[in-house]
Amino acid sequence: MVSQVDQVVIRLREMIVEGKLTPGERLAEIPLARRLGVSRQPVRLAFKVLEGEGLLQQSETRGYRVRPFDRKEITDALEVRGALEGLAARLLAEAGLSGGLKDELKECLDTGDGIFQKGYMTEADAHDYGEMNRRFHSAIIEGCGNAAISRALALNDHLPFSSAGAIAFDEDHKEQEYRRFLFAHSQHHVIFSAIENGQSARAAAAMQEHANSGQHYAELFRNVDPESDRFEVVHATRLTL
Repeated sequence: MVSQVDQVVIRLREMIVEGKLTPGERLAEIPLARRLGVSRQPVRLAFKVLEGEGLLQQSETRGYRVRPFDRKEITDALEVRGALEGLAARLLAEAGLSGGLKDELKECLDTGDGIFQKGYMTEADAHDYGEMNRRFHSAIIEGCGNAAISRALALNDHLPFSSAGAIAFDEDHKEQEYRRFLFAHSQHHVIFSAIENGQSARAAAAMQEHANSGQHYAELFRNVDPESDRFEVVHATRLTL
């Protein structure tokens, strides 16, 4: 079941993606809670989550502001994630899957398949997908046996939209969102197949492609000043990896 905090996190991510909350904008709990139709508590907790994801930063006085970021910061973080997760997938394919890890990954795939079985998605489904996605990626990273990869990815996850659980969902374009999430989940099946069959090069390439396809996030931005590297959000084609 999706908690109210989870709902607020997803909605705030979406508002940042769509430019409804602009870079540098100060966020006050009470007006935002009224805008979302919730109490202050879930908003306060959501702020903490989004600060950890690199989307918000503490204001100079009190509260939070939307953290400015640009296209390059996102693509750089996704390139790092792709390289590290590709290495994790290769190491796991070479070492072989234990029975418990194999069952865990298959459970993630089954959960994802169940989400798409009805042919459409809701905001609650997006939350469930995000949780499944986080478990799938974490299982591979933890199972590869290289703690340095885990530590490096933990740092990288603090950059905007770079973590496996940073899911935004556009309620106004549900058919598009369904196709987007389904495509990402189909890549999970390819990754699992390669790891299960010990195809280390294929596993690494599939995982890296899975991460790098998130660079389509660059479509969210347009250049405000042709001479500048600053961008603003204008379109909602989101990351689901």
